[in-house]
Amino acid sequence: MHNDSKILESRSVEFSSDEGALERRQSVVNWLTRVGVTVAVVFGVVFLWRGLLIFAAAIALIVVGAYVGDRWRKWRALNLFRAVWGTRGRDLLLVYSNSPHWQRYIEETWLPKWGHRAVVLNWSERSRWGRPVRPEVALFRAFGGATEFNPLAIVIPAGGRHVHVVRFWRAFRDFKHGRNRLLQTAEEDLARLLAAAMTPVVPMERPSDADSKR
Repeated sequence: MHNDSKILESRSVEFSSDEGALERRQSVVNWLTRVGVTVAVVFGVVFLWRGLLIFAAAIALIVVGAYVGDRWRKWRALNLFRAVWGTRGRDLLLVYSNSPHWQRYIEETWLPKWGHRAVVLNWSERSRWGRPVRPEVALFRAFGGATEFNPLAIVIPAGGRHVHVVRFWRAFRDFKHGRNRLLQTAEEDLARLLAAAMTPVVPMERPSDADSKR
């Protein structure tokens, strides 16, 4: 009996030592698992932010490239129009179509008044604009926009990098319903811009120059 009790005690010691070793191994495994998960999360966040930064940089480059391309296209169209038509005294581009809501009015009212200064594009005949792209077509595509571009007037000053666009679609929409206030206002704006385009720009004198003339 005495031997049996010693055997049982030794076995209980062995079991307790095995259980302690298992617990230690399990705690090590749990610690390694937590460390691995933490490292994986950190690397995931880093790579995610890196990807987001690369994506944001790509979007910024696309936006900047589109802006620069648009500015270059407008600058080129403006200079081309001036080179071809500005030397002939044309500083106005009129765009309209064969719509019964405005064709007759434009041809009977605008062209007798401003036709000598205008280059005319007929939107209804755009399929025949063809290639190479004419200066007036390039100017219209650069500055006309995607909405309310018919009828349209573009005033091209003799200098500078800007043009003046007057849109008449809403004005003629009201005009066909008997309301002419918007049309009159738009025509007054166009007349004012054309008058300003004809006025030569006089450079300002420096104070020293003005004093020397006195």
